[in-house]
Amino acid sequence: MISGSDFNLTAFDSLESQKKRLCLLSNTAGIGDWSYIFKTDITIWSEYLYDFYELDKNYNCSTLLESTHFYQESEKEKMLALIAHVTIEKTERTEEFMILMNDGRPKWHITTIYPMHDEQGSLIGLYGILQNITEKKQVAENKKKEHLLYNSILDRLPIELVVLNKEGQYIYANDAAIKSKERRGIVIGINPSGHNDLENWIPAVESRRNEVMKECTVNKKSVTFEEILTDSDGTERFYMRNMYPLLDENGDAELLIGYGMDITARKKSELEIQRMAIVAEKTNGIVMITDPEKRVIWINNSFEKILGYKSEEVIGIDPGIFLQGPETSIETIREITRSLRDTGTFSGEILNYTKSGDKIWLYLNIAAVYDDSGKLINYVAVENDITLIKLAEQRLQKAMEKERELNRFKTQFVNLASHQFRTPLATIRSSIDLLDLKTESTNLSAPFIEFFQKHKAIMAEETMRMTELMENILDIGRIDEGKIELSKKDHPFKQFMDAFIQSNIEPNGQQRMLNYHFDAPDYIISMDEILLRNVLRNVVSNAFKYSENKQAPELTVKFHDNSYLITIKDYGIGIPEKDQPFLFQSFFRASNAKAFPGSGLGLMFAKKLILIHGGDISFASQAGNGCTVTIQLRL
Repeated sequence: MISGSDFNLTAFDSLESQKKRLCLLSNTAGIGDWSYIFKTDITIWSEYLYDFYELDKNYNCSTLLESTHFYQESEKEKMLALIAHVTIEKTERTEEFMILMNDGRPKWHITTIYPMHDEQGSLIGLYGILQNITEKKQVAENKKKEHLLYNSILDRLPIELVVLNKEGQYIYANDAAIKSKERRGIVIGINPSGHNDLENWIPAVESRRNEVMKECTVNKKSVTFEEILTDSDGTERFYMRNMYPLLDENGDAELLIGYGMDITARKKSELEIQRMAIVAEKTNGIVMITDPEKRVIWINNSFEKILGYKSEEVIGIDPGIFLQGPETSIETIREITRSLRDTGTFSGEILNYTKSGDKIWLYLNIAAVYDDSGKLINYVAVENDITLIKLAEQRLQKAMEKERELNRFKTQFVNLASHQFRTPLATIRSSIDLLDLKTESTNLSAPFIEFFQKHKAIMAEETMRMTELMENILDIGRIDEGKIELSKKDHPFKQFMDAFIQSNIEPNGQQRMLNYHFDAPDYIISMDEILLRNVLRNVVSNAFKYSENKQAPELTVKFHDNSYLITIKDYGIGIPEKDQPFLFQSFFRASNAKAFPGSGLGLMFAKKLILIHGGDISFASQAGNGCTVTIQLRL
């Protein structure tokens, strides 16, 4: 019933009443109409059309297509084509249109255009009816979006999902199911709209599935089964399937929902684990397999023998709960977690505890196991008992600590003794000098003076040797403590070597000179002259000392690979092969050198100094055939 304070029921058939009724009906149904007369070129709209286009009532509706942008180009062409068709064919026609309002909102309408004729049947104009279907279209669009969303979600599922009718025909399959079919060379048809229609799907022809579908339909219960299928390339794959009946209101199976996943990797992993288990049972090492949450699912016999736990005691439990104890390193536990998270592997040692509470050191090798899709399946841990090795290391560590302590004590003692020796040595030297002066001022017999001078020379030489020994020991202590500092200056190398040769002749005996050859370019080199002079003096003095009454030693300087090579070659007693590995050690003297005075510090001191300078020292020798020492000094 139509009611309202402005509606006059007494004039229901009046023109005013009809207009009001038409306006109410138009708004309720979302329908408006218009007419166009060719002769007058006038278009008339009903009131609803102004509301639909959201235009002022004074708007010239004849210019809608030309003066507005509601209709996009394609829609405008479609409207003009509709008008032209009705005008030419003189038959009604209907089309659907979409317009865009000025704020971007879309609206849809269905327009039907009828030809208008006069009494003689001539075409005089057009009559159009517009129906607003915006709400209906928006509902459809929302449903379409929801449908696309659900399809997108289902297509991203890693499992295969299909829907079949009672005849076993596919009416839906997600992306995983389609790809599974394609791998086996089966193409599923899809209609142009993208929807999976019944007639476009091939029947499910796998024999096992037919049996399952019958069982599922008859018993109206879900059925789970495994099947093995072969891809078109010959690859064999394992699948776990589940088929579930969707019942109608009568309790009959209307549709069948099938879902499943590729378990090939898991099957292979299970087979691999079975093979590993056979091998693991034969090994003496501990082998343990856990699930992704690190709960034990399998252990070998060695686990029980070494750690004391039975299988039924640990299955389903994190091994850290019962193996770790108060002295287990928290840092190691964190490192295991970090390494497994970042790389899927861990190798290292950890302190654990047996069931009886005994400490046990284990070396772990843990590896994560993944399926083909990259999903974590298991952790496999292989553990070896290294307790005896760790105990040996601890004993060795204690022994090394004791040795270091002894070395520190020795160094302190040597330094103390060396400093204490300096004063009496200086006193002896002073006393010798005083006695020497006294003999010059006293009338003594010639034989006594000769006797005194002879023994004074011996005392002076031995005192000097003792002083040098103490200085070398002090220098070695400073080197070991890192207290020796270089004082490098740029210097022409040939000038340095020439000066050294001039000041170094055999100290006694034959008074031999070095056979010297400088066969190298003369470069400016940055060096500590005092340090290098001490190195060369130690090596040259050995060359003289161990080649008495032989050909004079040779010193040759060459240049190679951006380094000066200083070679000192003597023709003396040489070094036995068995002694050569120890030549640069402190206080070591070759077995054939006992008859010669020395401390066993010269070459060791020379090596330490040349290494500090950035060079190197090496030798070549044979017993009875002399010795060649080569000093490498980088430019």
